[in-house]
Parts: sequence; structure tokens; C-alpha cells
Amino acid sequence: MREDRKKAFRNALGNFATGVTIVTTRDEHGRPVGLTASSFNSVSLDPPMVLWSLALESPNMAAFRRASGWAVHILSADQEELSNRFATRGIDKFAGLDIQDGPEGAPFIANCAARFGCRPTFEYDGGDHAIFVGEVIDFVHSERAPLLFHGGKYGQVAAKAPAVRPDRIDQDGAFGRYFIGHLLHRAHNAAFAELRREYRRRGLRSSEYTVLVSLGLGDGCTRDALLARAANGGVDLPLEAIEQLLARGHLVTEGEMLHLSAAGRQMLTELMAVAQAVQLHFEDSLTLAEMTQLNHLLRRLSEVAPRGRH
Repeated sequence: MREDRKKAFRNALGNFATGVTIVTTRDEHGRPVGLTASSFNSVSLDPPMVLWSLALESPNMAAFRRASGWAVHILSADQEELSNRFATRGIDKFAGLDIQDGPEGAPFIANCAARFGCRPTFEYDGGDHAIFVGEVIDFVHSERAPLLFHGGKYGQVAAKAPAVRPDRIDQDGAFGRYFIGHLLHRAHNAAFAELRREYRRRGLRSSEYTVLVSLGLGDGCTRDALLARAANGGVDLPLEAIEQLLARGHLVTEGEMLHLSAAGRQMLTELMAVAQAVQLHFEDSLTLAEMTQLNHLLRRLSEVAPRGRH
């Protein structure tokens, strides 16, 4: 993918916050099929890949499993009616819409914030959901603001978190219970537990998993650049991790550049599907206000964290 297209792809992905999408395809008889979904995420930039999930009980499951192409539409703020329509069963969801197919063969819904036409590559069993992964073969995006939805409400504003009372800290005792570093460590361990089990089951160490993810976010890089990228994320990456992945055939070299091999991309895709299943659990357990505030505060913490004293 050209550098300008990579930038455009990143911008298109940026339209999705905690928003809502419509996913479309055609069934075995050529009839249009579509539904709303809020479980959309990116997998890699090169090749550009995305994923989304569908409940196993969905009447549309067979159509998407047989599909040779599907499209994810990120709805714009003025498409609330369209979201409600595609969330309703037993009606003609495409009635009155001027529908044409995209290059991937799925119905194209106009005036969205962004659209990703995909070729299916992988399906992962996410418990009561199937997680579909696809390679993006065509995408468009606009400057329209995305539509937000969670818990039955559109565009819910993040609520202010309640303050922790000092007297409660004294009563509960343990400093670690309220020290932000300890809380983040506990949350990190809980969030990564399932993913950690999965990559260990595949014979990977955490450092090797970090290499796969880092290379999946770009179009290859040198060893030094990879080490620097990991260091920026707070990871001291040993060179041995790179050599192990090269020896197993998960990485390939092109001059001084490191790239994921086909096997490495497949491994990363499967692990990202596991990560998406974990993400779905958190999205089901927290409100939009909590998810929005959590994302904002985690980013702010990384910005204001002390960098060491000199």
C-alpha cells in the first residue's frame, strides 16, 4: 500500500471511536443482508485488515459465513434512523436506499463517515460470538462526525467519575489499593490474561508477541527501529525475540528491513481475534461513558506520567 493510502486508511479508522457500524453482504441468492454492529476494530495496516463480531444466534450468520465479501460502514452522526432500521429484524432494511455494490461485492451505503470493503480471511470462535477478519480491498472516508451508541442511547456524554474519599483510603488500609501504578498493573494483568494464555499456547513469549504486534502496525522496519518502537511503549525488547521469530519463519528480511511472513500475519490475525473477544467483554461490562472516560484517562496518564528526575 502506498504511503498516502496508508495515511488515508489511518484517517478512515480514526472515524470510529466507540461508534456503531452497519455490516453488509449478499446471501447465496444475491439478496442484500445487513445489520448494525459496534464491535469493529483494526488488525494491521499492511495489509490493511479489520475485524468485527456477530452473535452466533444471528439469523444472518450463514450469509456472512458463505460471503466472498462484506463491507463495514461507520455511520455518521445524522444516520441514527439508519442504525435503528438495520438493528430491527423482520423488515426490508434496504427499502428506499439506492444500493450499489462495492468492489468486494457487498452493498454500498452512502453518506457514511467511512466504509471498508473486505475480503474474508479468517473466522475466530469468540464464545457466543463469531469474530470475522477481513482484508480491506477498498475504503472511503469523509469528514462526517461518527454516530455513537451504547446501552440504548446515542451520543451519550462521558460522566464524571466519583472522587475517592480520603477517609475510605484510611479505612481500607493498603496503599497499593489506591496507588495508580498498582491499579494499572492489576488491570493490565486482567486484560491480558486470556491473550497471554493464547500466545503461550502457541509457543510465544511476551517479547515475541510484542514483535508481531509492532510489525503488524506498519510496513516493516529495521531492528533498531523495532527496538526503539518497543522502548517507546515501555518494553525492553531482547534481540533474541527477533531471532527466534526469524528461525520459526514468522518473520522475513528484505535487506535491513524486517517484515511479517505469511505465517506471522496469520498468527497475528488469530491473536488479534482473541484480543477482540476480550474487548467485547469489556464493552459489554462497561457503559459508553465509562469506556470513553477510560480511554481518555489512559491516554492522559501516558502523557503526564513522570519521566524520571535528573
